[in-house]
Amino acid sequence: MPARFPVLDPAACVPCGLCEVACVEARYGWDDLVPDDPRVLERRRLRIRVVAGLPALDVCFHCAESPCVPVCPHDALLRFRDGRVELIEDRCTGCGKCISACPYGAIRRVVDLDIAVKCDGCAPLGGEPACVPACPSKALSLAVR
Repeated sequence: MPARFPVLDPAACVPCGLCEVACVEARYGWDDLVPDDPRVLERRRLRIRVVAGLPALDVCFHCAESPCVPVCPHDALLRFRDGRVELIEDRCTGCGKCISACPYGAIRRVVDLDIAVKCDGCAPLGGEPACVPACPSKALSLAVR
């Protein structure tokens, strides 16, 4: 299975946060969330932030070097031959080493679960990433590597 991840067109993005809401609703089955809901802020697997006046997307790009993988002491991060980098949440102890190693801020800590998470393109959910169709300005698209 190739790596799948959302890509942002900053010119089209109106940082509304609906992609983050869709991410959390798809993953946890919660409904009627809003962008500033603490559950969204805590559990989102991607993040839109504004840098120098432009929206930027913090998401795993499945780096060729993958600096997060070798620092994980529990083999919770794996790099596959096809280039995918997966985080196996059942193995994660929440130590945070991968979070510090990621140059893109793509790995986040979920405090109440005491684990790290990252965007997995909604692959375990069996469809396209929930964030892409949720974007009202069509600023997100799916990249496959």
